[in-house]
Amino acid sequence: MLTTLKKGIREEILCKRDRLNLQERAELSSIICNNLLNLYEYKQAKVVHFYLTIKSEVITEDAVKSAISTGKDVVIPVMDKRHKRILLSGLNDYDKELAPTSHGIIEPKPEFYKFVDLNDIDLMVLPGVAFDLNGHRLGYGAGYYDRLLRDADTRPFLVALAFEVQIVNK
Repeated sequence: MLTTLKKGIREEILCKRDRLNLQERAELSSIICNNLLNLYEYKQAKVVHFYLTIKSEVITEDAVKSAISTGKDVVIPVMDKRHKRILLSGLNDYDKELAPTSHGIIEPKPEFYKFVDLNDIDLMVLPGVAFDLNGHRLGYGAGYYDRLLRDADTRPFLVALAFEVQIVNK
């Protein structure tokens, strides 16, 4: 029952999010990311994890580049599909070190892997499909981030970047 409910919410929210055109997504993403960059916890963070945008997610490219240019240590996910987990890699140069994988996901080229321990991350920007105002997140359904965070000794400060259409009551 719960799985069916989550699947329905995912489909509904993704459909709404996908209806935002590129210009709307770019304009709203700029506002959302500026809010992130002005967040007290972000300003205090030395090591920040960002997701790299896929499909119709909030666009993170400018925020990632800003973090790098202001001296933050940036960490991004590397999908280990074989073991169904996320590995974490440092990123120094957005334009030089990244490339699309065979699945179309942007990740570091293998020669630029610099693995980072989750416990070293101060603030983690998470992707997701839907979020409520109590901080609950509905992801894409594979559980990658849930498993990653479950194994943390100390949990980083978590931030979700979302369009208004992704905010749900519960």
